[in-house]
Formats: sequence, C-alpha cells, structure tokens
Amino acid sequence: MAYQAIYRKWRPLTFEDVVGQPHITETIKTELVTGKVAHAYLFCGTRGTGKTTVAKILSRAVNCETPLANGNPCNTCSSCKGILNGTITDVIEIDAASNNGVDNIRELRDDIVYTPSTVKYKVYIVDEVHMLSGGAFNALLKTLEEPPAHAIFILATTEPHKIPQTVRSRCQRFDFRRISSRLIAGRIGEIARKDGIKISQDAIALVARLGDGSMRDALGILDLCSGISGEISVADIENVAGVVNCDVVRGVASCLINSDASGAIRYANTAISAGRDVGSLSEELLGFLRELLICRISPSSAEILDKSEEDLADIKGLCEKTDEEMLIHAIKALSDAISAGRWATNPRLVLETAFIKICMPHIDPSTEAFAARLKRLESAIFTGAAIPSDVAFQSTEIPKQSTAKPLSAADKSDKDKTNLSEETAKPGEPAKSGSEKGEIPKASSSASNNKPQTEPAAEELPLDGGEENTDWESIKAEIAGQDPAGAALLSDSKSMIRGDSFYIIFNSDALRDCAKQNQLLVKLIKASAKGLTLRFVTQDELSSKKQPKSDPLDEILARKNELGDQLTVF
Repeated sequence: MAYQAIYRKWRPLTFEDVVGQPHITETIKTELVTGKVAHAYLFCGTRGTGKTTVAKILSRAVNCETPLANGNPCNTCSSCKGILNGTITDVIEIDAASNNGVDNIRELRDDIVYTPSTVKYKVYIVDEVHMLSGGAFNALLKTLEEPPAHAIFILATTEPHKIPQTVRSRCQRFDFRRISSRLIAGRIGEIARKDGIKISQDAIALVARLGDGSMRDALGILDLCSGISGEISVADIENVAGVVNCDVVRGVASCLINSDASGAIRYANTAISAGRDVGSLSEELLGFLRELLICRISPSSAEILDKSEEDLADIKGLCEKTDEEMLIHAIKALSDAISAGRWATNPRLVLETAFIKICMPHIDPSTEAFAARLKRLESAIFTGAAIPSDVAFQSTEIPKQSTAKPLSAADKSDKDKTNLSEETAKPGEPAKSGSEKGEIPKASSSASNNKPQTEPAAEELPLDGGEENTDWESIKAEIAGQDPAGAALLSDSKSMIRGDSFYIIFNSDALRDCAKQNQLLVKLIKASAKGLTLRFVTQDELSSKKQPKSDPLDEILARKNELGDQLTVF
C-alpha cells in the first residue's frame, strides 16, 4: 500500500477519538441514539480542528448496519468499510473552492432526487462552503431547506460570516474550538508511541505549540521529522519547521526591556544568520510580547496563555521587570515594522529600526512612546532612582532681548560732537577728546547704555547679598533617607540663604512645581530651614532678579532738572 501521511493514517474512527470537541461529539451521539438526526449541519472552526473528520464519522454512523449503543459506527460492516475505502458513491465529498458555480449546484440538485444505491442515506459533505458564489447559494437554498428524506447535508467552513444568513438559518450549527496545546501534545505522544517514533517531551511540547490549535498542522510537523534517525530533539523541530529558537526570542525581549538595542540586534542577527526568516522572527517576538502583556495585567494568565508551568514562570519573571506602557509601545512599534516589512526592500533594516525606537522612546514621536517615557519618569521619581537620560527634563535657554532705551536729544548731540571730532582728526592722529582740550567731559548715562552688555551665565547670578548654603548636600542626604522620591527632585538643585529666606534653586519649572506639591518634602526642608521662609525658585527667576529695576521717582526728578520751572512735582 502507498505511504499515508500520519494525519490520514491516524484519523479518528469514532467520536471518542476526536480530540478537544466533546461539546459537539456528545450532542451528535445523542441525536444518533434518539434518531433525531438533522437534514443539514454547518461545521465551523479553524483549520485542523476536526470538521471533516466528524463529518465522515457522522456519514458512517447514519449508514452503519450495526451501530453501537452509544451512537458510534461499528467500522466493521460492509457499509462502514465501503465508506472508509471510498467505494460507496452515496457519500459525496465536494470541494466548494473548485466547484463553486451555479452549474455545479444545479447538477447536485438534479442528482439528489435519486435514492441511494447501497446505503440508507445520501450524505453530501461540502468543504469550504463559503467559497460558493452568490448564485450557487441561491440555487442551493430550496434544496437545503426541504431536501429529500434520504439526503443529509454537512457543510464545513472556516469563515462562517461569509455564508448568507438564509443558508445558516437552515442548518444546525456547530462551532469547533481550537485545540489546546496540552491535548495536542497528548495525542502526538500517543501516536509517536504507536508508530515507533522516538521524540523528546520538549520536542512534543514545541510541536504542539507550533500547531497553534490545529491537530493536522502538528501532525504534519511530526510527519516531517519522522525520518530523522534517533530521538527527535527540539533543535530538529526548529530546523525542519524553520522557527526561531525560544532562547533567541526571550533574549531579544529581555534586551528590549533593558533598553539594550545593540543586544537585541545581535540576537536577531544570530537567528537570521541561522537561516530564519525576518518575518518569522518578528511574529514570534510579537507573540512573546503579547504573552508578557497578558501576564502583566491578568491574574488568570495561566488559563489564557496555555503554557507549561516552567514557561509561565519564566514569562512572569521577565514581565516583572517592565510595565504595561513599555510593552504596548513595543507591540505597536513591532506591529508597524511587520506591516512595513512586507513591502520593504530591506525588512531586516525595518526590524532593527523598530528595536531602536523601542529602546529609545525619546526619538519616537508616537503616543505610545511618550506614554512609555512618562511611565519611566514616574517610576524613577517615586523609587528615588536616577532619572533616565532619555526622559530627563530638557531646559532650554531663551535668549533675552535687549532693553536699551532710545537716546534723548542731548545724548544724540553729544554723540554727534564726538563723531565730528573723530571725523575731523588728521589721518594717522587720534581724535582729541574733551579732556585734552581742557574741557570737563559731561557725564552721560547713554554712554553706558550704548555699550554691549553680556549677561553672565545663570549659575553665575546669585542673589545679591545672599550666601550659598554649605549644608545643602547633607540636608539632601537626610531627606533621601525619609523621602527618596523627593530627594530625586533635589538631585541637581542648589540652596542659598538671604536674610530670613531659604532659597532652593532648580534648573526647570517642572522640577520646581513637583517639589512644591510634595508635602512631605516641604515639611522635611522646613525642619532643616530653622525658621527661615522657604522659597522655591529657578535659575531664570534669579536672572530676572539680578537686573536692576528703575525707580519711577528718579525718572521724574531727572525730567524736572531738564525742564526747570516748567514742571512742578507735588
């Protein structure tokens, strides 16, 4: 006999052999025992969950000559053997993907009126029924609603939403669930023992995970590896299936959590150099980030993730080192990279760029990146740790505009005389000043205003008459022992005492405002200020206080001297 694939060789023959669908098999067995078999069934579910298998078991059960008491077919009578061998023509399997026209359905409708030749029922198994055209569905409606007594329809589909409601309402619907990894692993181990295939437990678990809820896909991977001599290992499964090593995926995720873009790129290079596809690596990493996020936010993550206890412990240990904002940012960046990589000329570059964006959220303008930066800043403040460099406050110096006053008429006259003396001087001789002529130079306030003034840097502008607080570092150390979060706000601050005021100088308005709102911090500083008035200021505010302010009364008196008796001051 020709070689048969493992999934065909070990296809279930009874309802009990079907894995992971007890809600369906028990219902159908009850219908068979009570004789309440429907005329049309609709089997829905993802690939490899047992839709066609249950349809074939049902076709034998309704035609079995000696059915068992629990509703299963005997699989030994001539009808069961004929259906298993494919020699009975009354059980018809139709591929709707290739027979989706109106003419195909009309042919079916013409043949259904004839009674079965050798068995009790004509059974039509229509696979991928959602592929039928609109006209074909319309041609099937009447027959599906009122078929002959000797006909049973079993429609199977992976996309039930594409089937018209008029068709769905005429069928008894069963939804097949995805099979858990635990059940798939148990079935694979059983088949491996019966077929003489040596495979390790770790390899079985990997095959079950790669099956992704599909028993047929998992058995297909086992079939690929069955020719390997000796015991099948995890490395054999990874090489045959072309999947990325779990340690590589976890290594990349760990580097992303620790903001190590270089390490993440090195791990990715290891997988790509081993022949792994960039898309596969991206999807594996995206799935692992999903597991981290679920483990982070859900107390019942063990039920959702369907993982072994060892794998679940590793995931929980890693997710404790990060937060939801970072994971959401990473998932968003990686999802965008996968979408862009499908059309990019260099998908590897797109993936590596995504790694850099995840590790350096300050260069990513997205909302998710901003949320991740904000969360890291909050964590640093409340834990008293050093503020990360990529989320630290950026103080921007705003250049101050000149405030020079316009020249008065007298000032302009003095300036013109000076310029005239300079112009009339002989070439090679310096211009004579008023003092050299014996004249007493007049004091001009505009002379100092016309000279360019250079303001000293902000840190060189202490308060007039103030003295630096030499005990400030020890005060900050005492505060750190009682309020680490508050001490983090004071890390780059300075202190100064002037009169009865205790000044704390910050580099930015944001740090100053946070410190003022921290009641515990204010209380601790007041205790060290020893009765002085506590004031929170910034370097910019000090700069503004350094500029001398003109007295309006002085200006009025100067104006009176110019005008004489024309101006009276009351």
